[in-house]
Amino acid sequence: MATLSRMSSTILRMVAALLVLALAGCSDPPDDTPLGRDAAAVLARPEQEVDHVKIQHVLLAFVGAMRGSESGHTMEEARALAGEVLARARAGEDFTALMQKYSGDDGPGTYVLTQDDRGTYAKYFGDVGFRLQVGEVGVAPYQPSKSPFGWHVIKRIE
Repeated sequence: MATLSRMSSTILRMVAALLVLALAGCSDPPDDTPLGRDAAAVLARPEQEVDHVKIQHVLLAFVGAMRGSESGHTMEEARALAGEVLARARAGEDFTALMQKYSGDDGPGTYVLTQDDRGTYAKYFGDVGFRLQVGEVGVAPYQPSKSPFGWHVIKRIE
């Protein structure tokens, strides 16, 4: 009976996450993990009505992700590390230090995305960036067609 109750609870959480994503117009939902549900909640918000955002990010890539093979992480390790970095950033740890220690991004790690050029970035990267409040930290989930590089822990700085 307890197993059936746990299964029902899991199914209800999955249905709720899918409903949130459907209402947000997302077609490929993040996974049903705490990190995936966190991402789904951010993606379900309306975008900020701004022309551009300045964001910093930590890319947690893995072997098999686009440009992730050099990380040496498995998908599960990268997901767990993304959850850890997200928690540490939200607890107030220095985001630049987290970028320098953990990010697999070849670029500067700080980007200005405009409404005009956001299509040149991974879709979920821009979608999360434009939904965060200044100073807020969120996560763009790994998804092969919308965020193929891995998980992005993102902080909006402007």
